Amino acid sequence: MFYGVQYYPEHWPQERWAVDAQMMQEAGINSVRMGEFAWSALEPHEGALDFAWMDEAVALLHAHGIKTLMCTPSRTPPPWVFDRYPGVRNVGADGHLVNYGKRYTIGLSHSEFIQLSQAIDLAVIEHFAGNPAILGWQVDNEVGGGNDCYCERCRRRFHRYLEAKYGTVEALNAAWGAHFWSFHFTTWEEVPLPANNPQLALEYRRFLSELNVEFTRWRSEKIHALDPGKWVTTNFQSFSARHTDYAEVAKVIDLNGMNHYPPRSPEFILDFYRGARGTVLPVEQFTRLLEVDTGPGWMRLWAYMAIAHGACGVNFFRWRCCRWGQEQHRDGILPHDGERARRYEELARMGAEITHAGNRIDRTRSQSEVAILMSYEARWALQAGLSNPAWDPAEDAIAIHNTLRDQNVPTDALDPREDLSAYRLVFAPRLFSIDAQIAENLRAFVEQGGTLCLTAPSGVVDEHNVSFESPRPGPLAEAAGIRVSDLSPLHAPLPLHSVTIPGLDWTEASVLSDEVHPITAEVLATYAEGWRQGLPAITVSRFGQGRIIYVGTSLRDEGLSALVAYLCAETGVSSLCETPAGLHVYQRVGPNERLWFALNYTEEVLALTPPGTWVDILSGETCTGEIRVAPLDLRILASDIQ
Repeated sequence: MFYGVQYYPEHWPQERWAVDAQMMQEAGINSVRMGEFAWSALEPHEGALDFAWMDEAVALLHAHGIKTLMCTPSRTPPPWVFDRYPGVRNVGADGHLVNYGKRYTIGLSHSEFIQLSQAIDLAVIEHFAGNPAILGWQVDNEVGGGNDCYCERCRRRFHRYLEAKYGTVEALNAAWGAHFWSFHFTTWEEVPLPANNPQLALEYRRFLSELNVEFTRWRSEKIHALDPGKWVTTNFQSFSARHTDYAEVAKVIDLNGMNHYPPRSPEFILDFYRGARGTVLPVEQFTRLLEVDTGPGWMRLWAYMAIAHGACGVNFFRWRCCRWGQEQHRDGILPHDGERARRYEELARMGAEITHAGNRIDRTRSQSEVAILMSYEARWALQAGLSNPAWDPAEDAIAIHNTLRDQNVPTDALDPREDLSAYRLVFAPRLFSIDAQIAENLRAFVEQGGTLCLTAPSGVVDEHNVSFESPRPGPLAEAAGIRVSDLSPLHAPLPLHSVTIPGLDWTEASVLSDEVHPITAEVLATYAEGWRQGLPAITVSRFGQGRIIYVGTSLRDEGLSALVAYLCAETGVSSLCETPAGLHVYQRVGPNERLWFALNYTEEVLALTPPGTWVDILSGETCTGEIRVAPLDLRILASDIQ
């Protein structure tokens, strides 16, 4: 199991490196991530490459049993690049040139940057290829973040992208709609940079995302060709980042990587970034954040949260707090003085546990009968078309995921084009944009016996962000057995009435409301007050061997908990076990045994009572009946698979 830290040897005197390596070894560290911001140290002057210092650091760490996840460094060029090649800089949406001095101020499609970045990255790959101390590779850092560009050069490249995709201007006009505000093109050169047009904005976002995928693909292919047998990853940013379709990035790397900072990231991303691949590596794992007060136990607990969700290890960010720069007062295991302190002791405690049990955990994977679907294109389309942050599909996805977690129901999270045959119950919240492939995939899932739960507003637009001419939810309307005629905000919550769903009666609908007209669907809940009183809020429709639940509003708290519990019961999905609030249970399954991770996020002793006999793999204790979990602590319980 990968148990590492982020290390920047270029920040510290070389006489300190041996001290760091020894301290890491004593703490159970078996790997480090290095190099993503090292261009200025590797090439301090154009053409003057210096690998000696990095070679020494890699060899020193390897001598202490620590391998390196090496990063390509090209997305943060040194000042000489900006001075000699000003064309690398990107242009903001406001039309102003972005000044360098912060991270990620280059245009990925600018010819100067392409030439320079490929040269440095290729030099790094060639130099370290075949080195047994290199465990794997990471393509740069947070690919796509901050690199959106709206210059004329990118506009011209966008025109070539459009021509390759649509073939003719007439086909583009037909796909996007013609003549609204005289918005009708006769040549590719007439297509402007995005402003308020939802079709143009969606396609430009796809274009920028594709640049990020291509950037990753080129480096991944070079690594595979020059250093065969080594795996390639890159880190997906927090869920608030919407610049890149990470499902597409996952297709050009070997292992999904991610940033995991729980105070500012929903737990949902651990399952979503794991995705269909089935495993994920947090290459930036929380140690501390200046704005968050976290006492002893939280760093270790949140790292185990990632592992409980299926991660193949963790890499803490970072080894030591930096003494300068924009991250001077940010993350770090060691404080600025480099001395052992509380977080180091916590690191060493977990390191001993991973040394003892890591390989055993690594032989297991997450397993679920429930999935939540999330599409970047749906988020982009809704943002471009409605510009209402409160309606972001992520809001419903996170709420549903949290509810399933609170009920101890293991959950996967996927792009809606992935294979759904393994699931009984699938949630597709606010699936605003639906193309033919997604529609076919969802219909097939339902026809074959699955239960699909859609929430408003779903099936509103096609892949071009054009509203369907047929009734909503577009290509799923017939299967859902409804017609949706309108979408409106709810300025105040409305109570619901239901005799079918236990616990739902008089809970509240909020945020938005679809005007739903049942055709063949049955009504499960109605609005209890206001002009919508008596109108359908939730419906169910039989389709093939399965059914579609349509939630024409947004539920939270007791209402969402009641709906999730009802759907799990209806589909035969069981909770792992009942636990008090603040104690969550996660599951990983291997060929011969099942592991339960019981994590206590409170400052009180809490208990669970799982069926049968279990063994705590950290302590070796045999457990039956009530099992107590200390405050801000966990138990990892194993049982044989019958």
